Amino acid sequence: MPPDTLLTQDELDYIQDVQHSPQFDMTEAMTSLLVNGDSRIQGLLTRLVAHEQVTLQAHVDNQQISIPLQLIEDEFHTLQLQLGAPDIFEIGPRLRPWRLTLDPPCALLDAHGEESGLWVCDISVKGVLVHVRDLLDAPDVFTLRFAPDGVCPIELHGKLGRRIDGCKAAYDLSGTAQEDIERLRDFILHKHRLAHPELHTQMPG
Repeated sequence: MPPDTLLTQDELDYIQDVQHSPQFDMTEAMTSLLVNGDSRIQGLLTRLVAHEQVTLQAHVDNQQISIPLQLIEDEFHTLQLQLGAPDIFEIGPRLRPWRLTLDPPCALLDAHGEESGLWVCDISVKGVLVHVRDLLDAPDVFTLRFAPDGVCPIELHGKLGRRIDGCKAAYDLSGTAQEDIERLRDFILHKHRLAHPELHTQMPG
């Protein structure tokens, strides 16, 4: 095999056997992930993760799951690779963040907790599709709260992208604070877990 190959065929076969063993605990393995291999490859990977955005990617059905790699320094000043929260994308004519469909739609709330007239139909970490009710038109921008299932309200800042069929509108959420985007990501990931439990039994986060 080429000198830079990380694993021999025998090692790959062994890993396959262990993974299919009932005694193999994937959760435990993921919390103590080690990267073995040629020192040059380890050095390259460390430099890439330190200076660039590096992700692990998997394709399942019509979805792409991207897991970011991060360098963490422990209390012994040893650098370790840590897996971040996964991003989930839909594969189609173009790659786009996985959208959570709410059925029935969920009202966006104003600062007083009252329904705003915009109801979330689909939402991702990048944008939201709303149904416009009891309003003459979809506003150009909004600052409203998303609080489905009784979760602590997530403040969203939307900028109108386009109107659809007279009663729906798509908004870009790039103006939303990063802290709220991360909370939205956690909520969407939780819902994706419920919809696709077979994927998340072996996924970090």
